[in-house]
Amino acid sequence: MGASLLRVSRAAFFELPPHRQGLLAVVAAALLWSSGGLFIKWVSIDALGITMWRSLFATVTIAALVRPAWVSPLRAGRLEWGMAVSYAVMLVLFVSATRLTTAANAIFLQYTAPLYLLLIARFFLDEHPTKLDLGALGVAFAGMALFFVGRLEKGDLAGNACAIGSGIAFAAFLVFLRVPSCTSETRPRAMVLGNVLLVVVLAAVNGARGEAEIFTPSLRDLSGLLFLGVVQIGVAYVLFGFGMAHVQAIEASLMGMIEPVLNPVWVFLALGERPGPWAIAGGAVIIAAVTVRSVISERRRDIEHRAAMARVALSPPTSRTG
Repeated sequence: MGASLLRVSRAAFFELPPHRQGLLAVVAAALLWSSGGLFIKWVSIDALGITMWRSLFATVTIAALVRPAWVSPLRAGRLEWGMAVSYAVMLVLFVSATRLTTAANAIFLQYTAPLYLLLIARFFLDEHPTKLDLGALGVAFAGMALFFVGRLEKGDLAGNACAIGSGIAFAAFLVFLRVPSCTSETRPRAMVLGNVLLVVVLAAVNGARGEAEIFTPSLRDLSGLLFLGVVQIGVAYVLFGFGMAHVQAIEASLMGMIEPVLNPVWVFLALGERPGPWAIAGGAVIIAAVTVRSVISERRRDIEHRAAMARVALSPPTSRTG
């Protein structure tokens, strides 16, 4: 029963237009990402240990799901290295930010990424945001500000700096994913390379620090690290890589704003920490902005598609000579 339902769902998904497939994949990735704050706080080892183990499990997961053709790091091109480095920097800085400051600070400051993206994508991808994109982005940021009223504390300066750096790295990663020469093989290969890079570097760093407990996590910590590596990073970034082939970078960053909305929901369900009224209002504003933008955008695409089909149907047949 379950297998047949999965086959039907898979068939229905691939019957959708490619753009809708991409949007759904990015939303699914954001849903999985949103569990990160809870599990990063839940695991007892430090940020470098979490990132090392999470990247190890993510490497195995991405390689098993996608099976990208292996290319030696020495033979990897500039695009793959750019993706790998921005991906690695984004992950390690976000985990560090979550450990050094509040989860609210970390995720809010990371999601300043769309602001950097508006500038980067315009110059490097020739992707120009529409008025609808800019309007949705403005409303979403207003909602996010409501979401953290009374919770956005001064926190640790180093943690806030890490979160901002993670946002810049995230914007760069999105741009690399949208470069025309980036293929369905390049994306997972670069992500595997980024995770391997993190594992090797952090294993050496953690070994040099003499933190033996990092290499022998408890069963409780190991279960959290497995979830973070396999589901929250591995499966999520496979979905995200697929989605980025079909949506613009600014669209992906807008869809990703579901992550900071759902982050406190999982904390409430798991730990009983109830979000305040401002958080609920802010979350509703963000979801409304993303939903309205998606519905209007898809309707415009449908109208344009039908108009194009009508023009083809009404155009006179080409006469043959000779």
